[in-house]
Amino acid sequence: MPARILIADDDAGVRAGLVCVCRAAGHETLEAQTGREALELSRATDPDLVLLDLDMPEGGGLDVLPDLIGLERAPAVVILTGYADVGTAVRAMQMGAATLLEKPASPEALSETLSRVLEARGTRVAHDRMRDEVSVLRAGPVIGRSRAIHRVLEQVGRVASTPRSTVLITGESGVGKELVARAVHENSSLRDGPFVAVNCAALAESLLEAELFGYEAGAFTGGNPKGHDGLLAAAEGGTLFLDEVGELVPQLQAKLLRVLQERVYRRVGGNEDLEMDVRIVASTNRDLMAMVEEGAFREDLFYRLNVLSIVVPPLRERPEDITPISTHFLAHFGSELGRDFTGFSEGALERLRSHVWPGNVRELRNTIERAAILADEGQILPEHLGLAPSSRAAEPSAQTAVETFDLRSMEELVIRRALEACAGNRSQAARKLGINRTTLYNKIKAYGLE
Repeated sequence: MPARILIADDDAGVRAGLVCVCRAAGHETLEAQTGREALELSRATDPDLVLLDLDMPEGGGLDVLPDLIGLERAPAVVILTGYADVGTAVRAMQMGAATLLEKPASPEALSETLSRVLEARGTRVAHDRMRDEVSVLRAGPVIGRSRAIHRVLEQVGRVASTPRSTVLITGESGVGKELVARAVHENSSLRDGPFVAVNCAALAESLLEAELFGYEAGAFTGGNPKGHDGLLAAAEGGTLFLDEVGELVPQLQAKLLRVLQERVYRRVGGNEDLEMDVRIVASTNRDLMAMVEEGAFREDLFYRLNVLSIVVPPLRERPEDITPISTHFLAHFGSELGRDFTGFSEGALERLRSHVWPGNVRELRNTIERAAILADEGQILPEHLGLAPSSRAAEPSAQTAVETFDLRSMEELVIRRALEACAGNRSQAARKLGINRTTLYNKIKAYGLE
């Protein structure tokens, strides 16, 4: 993206060369001859980046650097020096400089530095601006610079202002629906209450009701002899997040409808109606309206859930979010592993941008975690990512699996095909495969088919 770059150097010839390279890359340029002029221009024009000479009259680079970094819209600062040394570089970085560039810098070195520093700054500024413009960025990480994710955050802000209304979050698996649900909770008046999440597809049908509503002592064999309060009780005064709500069986759909309509529920084996003060946020990767038309989902429950709705777009529809999300994950895993990563090589970024990400943000997170483990430090390279140059990962071949006696690949292929045949309906796919839904869910997780 074009940027506004302030070039601060007392040598007119050096400035001219830097201006030429910056403008060739499509950037707007400003010029200053002294440290004081650089600071005044920065205050007046809000540059994105300052190329700051270390040795200038009226304030050298290290003299004005703290003031530049302290501006409300602080630019990224690249220190220029003709006599770079380790001590100066360390001091400049400790004071907040993005990097140090030795003069005379080749056009290639300058272009690479500009690209890398502006990329990193763009990620930070996108967060800052979105936080200023969208009041809901209290919760995170809901990351992105695209208009699509900005619209999601605007919706979160509107939804969060109504703390009792039910919310339905839709989108493909792995797009971050639970993160959006947490953002709704954290920015509502219920933020001091609990946020309780349950995956409706992860529990056996016989257990889900007991987990949701709780059960009385002696309600069934094998239960806690003292009874169990359940997740609705655990979420009292806060938010209950029902992930994959489209997987609820008809019996539980009816009971959830009563909860939403009357704000009361009963424990399994109990006769007493219990009041609840809980906001229900549900999510699904299914087309609930199509399920209603098929008779697989109650129409009245659909409309009770869909009072307020948020659609989270897939990652392939917001490719501009890939870099900031990847940068966030790399910083996270770098901190976790105690490694100092400087970012991604251009080849790695190209590999990330060209991949279609069928598993969305979840797949991207796993990819960056793998890269962080494989790389020692420094830049992440294409070979660390484990992504094929083509945009689609190859599906396991049935013929190859048979010829190599690869049961794992064959099982993955059969499960994939069953899910496709059932349009993602896991209950139907489990019946078609002759296994229970919990077993299917565990295998879906194991093979990364979510």
